Amino acid sequence: MSKILDSEFRKNLYTSLVEAGYDKKEAQKIVGVKYSVALKTFLVEKLRAQADNVENDKEELILSVQEYSDTLSELTKMNEFLNKEKNSEKSS
Repeated sequence: MSKILDSEFRKNLYTSLVEAGYDKKEAQKIVGVKYSVALKTFLVEKLRAQADNVENDKEELILSVQEYSDTLSELTKMNEFLNKEKNSEKSS
């Protein structure tokens, strides 16, 4: 699993970027993009594994409904945040 999925890692990354001289908004965007990509990859990998289990008549649950719902909700929030940032940059 990608380190960026860990909230403490994201906080430390953001702090390190700001300390390195990045603007706070730019640091948020960098962390947000990385996090969004990792969430999407995580979800796609889990869904593919679950589909493989179904195709091979395995009844093992790879991704619970709650985990799917939580991850999809978080991914939606991140996409909204990143699109909001993109739109505010265009209007500036």
